[in-house]
Amino acid sequence: MIFNILLGISVSICLIGLLLRCSAWFSQGIRPQTQQFSFPERLSAALQGVFSVLFSARLLDVVKSFFLDLLLQQRILVKSWQRWIAHALIFSGFLLLFFLHALDSVVTENLFSGYYSTLNPYLFLRNFFGIMVLAGVAIAVYRRLSLKPQRLRTYASDWAALIFVAAIILSGFLLEGTKISSQSTFMRMVEEYGDVSDEQEQKALEAYWIQKNGLVIAHDKAAITDELISQGEEVSSRSCVECHAGNSSAFASFAVAKIAGPIAAAVGDAGVVNALWYLHILLCLSFLAWLPFSKMFHILAAPVSLIINRVMGTENGSPANVLTRQMIGLSACTHCGSCSLECSSNMFFESFQNEFILPSEKVQFLRNIAAGKGLDAKTLKTLQQGLYVCTSCDRCTAICPSGINLKELFISSRYNLLDRGIPETTLLSHFSFPLALAQSYASDHLKALKNVEQLFKKSFKTLSDMVLPLSLSTPRDFGNASFKSCYSCQRCTNICPVVRSYDNPGEALGLLPHQIMFSLGIGNVELAMGSKMIWSCSTCYLCQEHCPNQVELCDIFYGLKNAAINKIEAGGKQ
Repeated sequence: MIFNILLGISVSICLIGLLLRCSAWFSQGIRPQTQQFSFPERLSAALQGVFSVLFSARLLDVVKSFFLDLLLQQRILVKSWQRWIAHALIFSGFLLLFFLHALDSVVTENLFSGYYSTLNPYLFLRNFFGIMVLAGVAIAVYRRLSLKPQRLRTYASDWAALIFVAAIILSGFLLEGTKISSQSTFMRMVEEYGDVSDEQEQKALEAYWIQKNGLVIAHDKAAITDELISQGEEVSSRSCVECHAGNSSAFASFAVAKIAGPIAAAVGDAGVVNALWYLHILLCLSFLAWLPFSKMFHILAAPVSLIINRVMGTENGSPANVLTRQMIGLSACTHCGSCSLECSSNMFFESFQNEFILPSEKVQFLRNIAAGKGLDAKTLKTLQQGLYVCTSCDRCTAICPSGINLKELFISSRYNLLDRGIPETTLLSHFSFPLALAQSYASDHLKALKNVEQLFKKSFKTLSDMVLPLSLSTPRDFGNASFKSCYSCQRCTNICPVVRSYDNPGEALGLLPHQIMFSLGIGNVELAMGSKMIWSCSTCYLCQEHCPNQVELCDIFYGLKNAAINKIEAGGKQ
């Protein structure tokens, strides 16, 4: 009765959670304000997409994804055999335990005639599957500890998932081990299934189970003789073997019984078995109720994400379905950190110490953006910096074991923030160039770029705005003083490919490379920061390589860009 009530509560909570998470797939998303779709429109577009796949050649892609992406997990295997083993052990072991043990009355009994959970191979396999899960958890814990210096972040939710899974398996072993050693469990089995004619046969059966099956009983062991054990073996073969294999087959639980048995016997094995049964059931049912609200929801979301991205590929599809794919991807993230380990921009993390530079950390926070939660200005600015540093190389998408289209997600997030009116001063950097290639956002990119250009024009004076002659002042030190060696030979300007691409470079770029060095030499850093040249520089380093006085022009340009951005973000105060 109590079990049915607890099961009903946990299933109800789980179903409510699933409905909430799935409804978010069709109601939330990260997009500019111009792309708004109602829940019915999103759901209708998704259903149309499903039917178009079912009745087309793309159905083969679904089958291919099922075998390669879901069963074989090839995306994980290609990059990390260690993680593939951990995932395979946890996923396979837990799934097999769920269907063959937790649902044995529904699945196993109907698949195998004469099924008893205490017979082999079921007794052995149940322990084997449990050890598989624990081994996988151990590897996962090792990876999170050993890869921490390599930009792998771990949250409390990550540990909670591993602890929850391990606790379920360990409590199962402890429960089974205690039942193996329990006198009360033994007596109940004898009463229900045993063919014991008298007290002598019962003592003989007890002696045999103490010797062979790990039973712990308040019995004078000195009275246990070989003859008594032999007699007990005969009784066991008559009464037990049809529905109970030797407990040593449950190798893990049998080992636990040797440790837990004497303790349980001392405090009352019936009470201990009962308490452990409730503990195991509560852990299992709590896990079921917790699943939709935790990162473990990826168990359901990741297969959907893998199939969708296998079918859609790099196609944008309808805007409504793109938003739905984003939300499914956010749900499918396991926070494994593979994308951060492969990120081509992760060296910037060492410099900026901004965790939003790491793809895996951006994804965790983008759930808040998708849900429309209010965020403070400082957090949004930090997130924007993390999105700006992204070069859209798409290595994260290629490595993601859940098949999330991370490049698409990050581009959408970037323009969502721009649409909120948050100026992105770093748009003038060439890091933003790959994002301009995203055709669906080309007009948004140009609009944002023009806004930033106007912001810089208001913040800095150009040479044409200044009254000549220029005044001299003491050069300001901003980290690189090699400009002091410049004597305006103009070799840097003559060799610059950017300068040579304009008919009138002075007008297009504001200041030429040698003029920027000159402006720094006379102490006018503001003039240098206001030049378009520093943003148009392709960082080919030809100027730096050919400078006779070893002036580090490209490095100085980086310093000027950072100083200009810092000034604007500080409200024009330096």
